[in-house]
Amino acid sequence: MLFFKECKKILFSLTFLIYLVAVVGFYFTQFVPDTKEKIPQPAPEFTDYGTIAKEVPEILMPAATDGLVTEYLRGYYTAYPIGFYKKVQLSEKKSAQIAEIITEITGISKQELDDYTDFDEGGMTMIPDGNGGYIPVVEKPNIPEINIPDTMTYEHFRELMRKADKIIGGGSDYSDDYIVGTFSRVPRTYEDALADYNDIIEKDKVTGAYARLFCDYIGIIVSILPAFVAAALANADRKSRMEHLIYSRKISSAKLIFTRFSALVITLAVPVIVLAFTASLSVSRVYSQSSTDFFAIPKMSVCWLLPNILFSTALGMAITEISSQLIAVFMQGLLWFASVMSVSGGLTGSIGRFTLVCRHNSLYYRSVFMESFNNFSFSRIFYTILAITIMVFTTWIYSEKRKGGLNVIRKNIVRKSKA
Repeated sequence: MLFFKECKKILFSLTFLIYLVAVVGFYFTQFVPDTKEKIPQPAPEFTDYGTIAKEVPEILMPAATDGLVTEYLRGYYTAYPIGFYKKVQLSEKKSAQIAEIITEITGISKQELDDYTDFDEGGMTMIPDGNGGYIPVVEKPNIPEINIPDTMTYEHFRELMRKADKIIGGGSDYSDDYIVGTFSRVPRTYEDALADYNDIIEKDKVTGAYARLFCDYIGIIVSILPAFVAAALANADRKSRMEHLIYSRKISSAKLIFTRFSALVITLAVPVIVLAFTASLSVSRVYSQSSTDFFAIPKMSVCWLLPNILFSTALGMAITEISSQLIAVFMQGLLWFASVMSVSGGLTGSIGRFTLVCRHNSLYYRSVFMESFNNFSFSRIFYTILAITIMVFTTWIYSEKRKGGLNVIRKNIVRKSKA
């Protein structure tokens, strides 16, 4: 009975309506246009098939070295230690250790690096196109000339990059998770494109490719908005003084919290699953029934998106219980933004072990996704376990509030501060 009451409150809330509109809107504006026509088979006369991350030492070594030198000279490093953006400024001791790595690779001493005065970080700039508009141009950083000696083996170079990553704190562009996708992108050949196409038809059964794209788009929404719905539900009880009525009842805190959590997760997941089946129908209309796996998109949605819903919902409930709805929304928004912006190697092939918002914004590159599959699986299990752990903590918080324990702690803190 309590479960259905909670579901009813959620379904008739404004935040759930916003969530529903956002999920459905993303589906029709982002995903549906890709289901209008069959995936074209690559033609050999085309000259541009895009780029692909491929481990080529001759490309990776100088590019990664340039990147490390650039970050050393600018004084800070970019890292994603648990899938979220972090600006890392090293101590003098650790900075000297990075300089030693650069010296070992290039022969350039720390003194020469520190005395270099013409450094320019480079980046994206806009230049006139001659027709009144502008075009983006990537300017390379201005750094000392770098020559890697032939005696530097690729295996030792990778060891040095792992050492640099460890000094930075993990999750940097020099880690095994990101180094290839960031520093070793090469043009795709016709053979690469044809292999991708054959993978879609034979291994993905077509719908496997669409499943990744569906989860990529919908994952952006379900990684943030469930926190809004969860926080709003808890806040509504506060405003209507339902808390006091609930506190006085004999129902256990665990039963109450996990019933509400279950109601939130199920009501938030149902629209996604319905859209997943709708997506399967859309793809099946374009392709023959025999060539597709009808359940690929729903199955992938459960594995890929449910952990996001679980985590976002759990965090929204926990922070609202501890502080307020506003802080819950702010915290989840911050984590979401950091995760979305952490895709250092592009929208494919950038899934780390702690990535919250997994991205694969393409129908192609199955092999690239499979290379990250272990990281993908780890991240899905990690956020599922983390969500359950957060809910256990939330249950304890709720139980203490019912007994007045946390209120006593707050009063003691206030008394000490006044004293």
